Amino acid sequence: MKTQLLINALQTRTLIGIRTTMLEWGKRIIGFIDEVAGDYCVINEIDEYGFFIGKPHIHFGDIVNIDIDDPYQKRLMFLHRHKDAFDIDARLTIWEKGAKLIPYFDELIKSGSIVTLFFDEDDYLTGCLSEYSDEELVIDCVGSDGDEDGRSCYPIDKIIGLRYNGIEEQKIKLLRDNRAVFY
Repeated sequence: MKTQLLINALQTRTLIGIRTTMLEWGKRIIGFIDEVAGDYCVINEIDEYGFFIGKPHIHFGDIVNIDIDDPYQKRLMFLHRHKDAFDIDARLTIWEKGAKLIPYFDELIKSGSIVTLFFDEDDYLTGCLSEYSDEELVIDCVGSDGDEDGRSCYPIDKIIGLRYNGIEEQKIKLLRDNRAVFY
């Protein structure tokens, strides 16, 4: 049965996910099947931004499960089709603490940019800045899949930096701006 699924994916150029015994639980290799031969297949793997990253050979006996057409894969296929829209040189990261970041807030609010805020202890939050005072900042959170993720208020003095126009923020914006495609 799995061999037939792989052959169908090859013939239809369907994006699929394969979990193997070599991967941690929940991790998948996602891509397009390039070859099915003997007891293995070759998958042209893509990363979370839709770019090709390699061609692993997978033995059928190592396959735990195959996923086809799940919501993540639908978004990934969309990203793959639009990967040329990414500008990998556009990222701006500012490592300043607290109030030193306030001068950037007005332009980021006005532009509606997707922003990642960094906090102490490797914590971060992504979304659109909404409003602020001298002490607090409100952000309309957006998940990595482009879906709205609620509104949060944080003390400005806990922020240690921000990033915008990075490939992650571009990915989130592309998915957010095209939500109707997925629902």
